[in-house]
Amino acid sequence: MHFKMIIAFVDDEKTAPVLKAAREAGATGATIIGNARGEGLAPAKSFLGLTLDAQRDILMFLVEAHLSRSILETICH
Repeated sequence: MHFKMIIAFVDDEKTAPVLKAAREAGATGATIIGNARGEGLAPAKSFLGLTLDAQRDILMFLVEAHLSRSILETICH
């Protein structure tokens, strides 16, 4: 068997719908890392010392290679 990993960065409120869609497309489970944040080329904006970044969840799916394309397309929709 060959497997592929799909990693999705989603807003907190979209985690449950993305998990549901991935399961319907054939994913059997996921690893969720909550409250992740990152930084790009420019530093995050702040206001009075508080950062204005939105926290996101990281969803990791290890799926069979033949299912990966349909799961990825379903998540994108």
